[in-house]
Amino acid sequence: MIKKLVIGFIALVAFYVAFVQVQVVITRQAKSQKAVEKKSEDPPHKVYSFQFSKYTPEGQKEIEIEGDSADIMAETVQLMNVMAKAYAEEVPVTVTADTGHYDKKQNKIHIAQNVVATTEDGTRLMTEELDMHPGEHIIENEVSTQVKRDNINVEGLGARADTRLKKVKFKKNVTVVVRNPDEKESGPTTITCDGPLVVDYERNIAHFKDNVVAEDSRGKLTADMMDVYYNKVSRRVSKIVAAGNVVIQNPDGNKTFSDSVIYLAEEGRIILGGDTEALYYGGEGMDSLEKGIF
Repeated sequence: MIKKLVIGFIALVAFYVAFVQVQVVITRQAKSQKAVEKKSEDPPHKVYSFQFSKYTPEGQKEIEIEGDSADIMAETVQLMNVMAKAYAEEVPVTVTADTGHYDKKQNKIHIAQNVVATTEDGTRLMTEELDMHPGEHIIENEVSTQVKRDNINVEGLGARADTRLKKVKFKKNVTVVVRNPDEKESGPTTITCDGPLVVDYERNIAHFKDNVVAEDSRGKLTADMMDVYYNKVSRRVSKIVAAGNVVIQNPDGNKTFSDSVIYLAEEGRIILGGDTEALYYGGEGMDSLEKGIF
């Protein structure tokens, strides 16, 4: 009798174990099937290479865009690893950025993160956001922007330029640093202003406005407005024309106040205009002043 009970108990345990195993297998299969069905319902995410060129009615190339996109057929194409070329007179500015989007209808490009615009003559614009308007040949933004060319570095808040970067307008909080490689002892010339500042690289002139301060180790010049001319060959400051509350100060502390001033850097000569007043605290007087700023 006991033997029959033992055999029956073992058979019952074996049946229970087999039943549990079957349930586990069925549950796993059901979960696997649901996972497959869910995966099939999710849309596939693919990255496509986007390339686009636009021409003017006259047949001239206006814009080229390259980048990676998940939807190249959308009206506004979201882009990664952007490279764009905006043409003006068949001379392009090449712009690269990490991200951006292209509005096909408005023909407008917005790019962001590590934005660098470079021209064939070596001018470089660097910023974190930039709007490009190929039809108008304009690029612009409202954020901090830096432009480098030769030995001249310009930085300001908000910029607007033609696509060749021949003329750039900085809206406010401007700092310009001009380095003179052959005069390392005197150091760079630094010019600041509240803005705006317009730099015309074709004419080699910069127009400063509001609270302008030009300074190097040899002196300081302040004015309401200032035009700074650059020598095309040496890329050094060749002439300064300042107007409105002009103050010239040399390292000795001597100051000259004037309505206007023309400073001929290559000749080391200063021409004062309007009402003039001079304050001397020792030193060499006007001779020292004329050898001062820049």
